[in-house]
Amino acid sequence: MKEHTLEPACRLGGAVMSDRIVSNLLEELREGRFSKIDHLPAEVELAGQLGVSRTVIRDALSELEREGYIERVRGIGTVVNRHVLSLRSRIDQKLEYYPLIRNFGSYPHADGIQIQALGADHDLAASLELSQGEEVVCIRKRILADTRPVIYSIDYLPRSLFGTRDFNRLDLTPSVFDVLERECGQQPASNVAHIKASCGDDSIRAAMRLAPGEAMLLLDEVCYNRLCKPIMRSYSYYTNFFDFSILRKML
Repeated sequence: MKEHTLEPACRLGGAVMSDRIVSNLLEELREGRFSKIDHLPAEVELAGQLGVSRTVIRDALSELEREGYIERVRGIGTVVNRHVLSLRSRIDQKLEYYPLIRNFGSYPHADGIQIQALGADHDLAASLELSQGEEVVCIRKRILADTRPVIYSIDYLPRSLFGTRDFNRLDLTPSVFDVLERECGQQPASNVAHIKASCGDDSIRAAMRLAPGEAMLLLDEVCYNRLCKPIMRSYSYYTNFFDFSILRKML
C-alpha cells in the first residue's frame, strides 16, 4: 500500500509554498491520510504537520475554499466537500488538454500541427488589444485520446511576445501554456471564456471525424497575464468524449 506523506515545503517561499501545500492537501484529501475524514484538523495542527506557518496554511485553505473543495464554517471547522473532490473534469478550472485526457483513462497526443503568421482581423485585434492587421502567430492542432480525435485547438499569440526571434525555429508543439511561459516569458493568470455549441467548419469537422449533425462544445477564450494584459485568444472545440462539470458557489 502506498504511504502518503505531506511534503515539507519550508524551503519554498511565498505563493510557491502555498501552491505546494494546496497540491499536497488535495492529494491527501483524495487518496491519502485525509481521504476518509469529513473535517480537516485545525490550522495550528496542519501547520505543525507540514512545518510551515499558520499564514501559509491559511492561504492554502483559502485557495481550497475558493475552488470548492472545502468550506470553513464558524463553530464547526473545515468541512471537506467530497462531491467536489470526486469531479474529474471541471470546466471552471484551468483546462490543460493532456492531464484532462489522462483523467479519462486515455493516452493524449497531438497531430496535424500548423503554425503560421497572420494579420489580426478586427475582432481578434480588439480581444488582444492590438491594431487591426498586426501580426499574430496562429497554432492549430488536433488532440487525440488514444486514436480518437477529441479536441481541435486554434491559438493566437501576439507576434510581439516572441521579440525578434524567428518563431519558426522555436518548438511550439507543447502545451500553449508552456509555450507562453518558456518562449514568451508570460505567466498565464486568468481566462475569460465564452461557451457555445458549434458545428465547426468543414476542415475541422473532417479532422474530428464528426457524424452528420454532430456538434461540439466551443470554448472561446482570452487569456490574461498577471498584469491583466491579454496574451492569447483561443478556440477549443471539444467532442462528446468529455463530460464536463462546473462548480457554482452560492456563498
